[in-house]
Amino acid sequence: MLRTGAALLAAPLLLSGCASTPADETPSDAPTQAVTTAEETIDPALATACTDFWGDPGYTDPLSREVLDRAGTASENGASDPEFYALAGDDVEAAFAEAPEDAREAAAQLADWFRTEPGKGEDADLEAFRTAWEGVATSCADTSAAAQWALGPGEDGTMPAALACAEVFDTPSTLTVFANANVLTSNMFKLVGLSPRQVPAGHEEELEATDDLLAGLISAVDDEAVAEALEQVRAPFQDALAGDTASDGLQDPLDSLAAACGATGHDAPDPAQNDSSAVVGAPAAPTDGTDQEGRS
Repeated sequence: MLRTGAALLAAPLLLSGCASTPADETPSDAPTQAVTTAEETIDPALATACTDFWGDPGYTDPLSREVLDRAGTASENGASDPEFYALAGDDVEAAFAEAPEDAREAAAQLADWFRTEPGKGEDADLEAFRTAWEGVATSCADTSAAAQWALGPGEDGTMPAALACAEVFDTPSTLTVFANANVLTSNMFKLVGLSPRQVPAGHEEELEATDDLLAGLISAVDDEAVAEALEQVRAPFQDALAGDTASDGLQDPLDSLAAACGATGHDAPDPAQNDSSAVVGAPAAPTDGTDQEGRS
């Protein structure tokens, strides 16, 4: 996220010559000036490839999400079915087949990761994936807001609301502290629950990282209603970090966030669809006033 916002700034129109010069005459000392805009400098094939990969502006089922999902499951499943993961590499190269050479080369490095690393199973190099991922982001940074934000924090208040919503509801957590293919909501449920529960002990790193991630989205997003809803989602993490581990759960905060996202055009899934906390999360908070320590 090296730069902010998806909007491209048009270059100023440069005017030269004088009104009295006849249309069919060009003064010998008149400078030759190119009149271009930033939009005109973007190769249309690159713009198409980057849109396909990153999903701007709606972020509905982009290829990047499938890529993150495959990378997030590679350590567990890659050794048993490396050909399946290699197909992701084929898809990446196909998406950038008509793009300029530097973008094709970046895509080829990401594709090569899927052809070589998943077969190593637990030894798959996720940092090498991150490097290749950022290479594709760099090649698309001038045409994709998602690519810009994949590279580092941008200016506050400039992340498209649909992108912020997709980060919470739809995007695999492969490159976060969780290092898995679950979406953020699913990983959050394991910590503070969809329904009221006791926050499990021993997960301070995940709590802090999630709190930081949500704080970043709150500062970044360009929609006030989405930011306010994200504050509600963040509240149980702040409470837990302050020592209050009896969480009220995320059902109501996520319902509010889904409504705010819907108003911006992003159709958020039902949070219950991603509730895996019943299997690996903490037990429900007791109703008799006693404390109950969660499982790690």
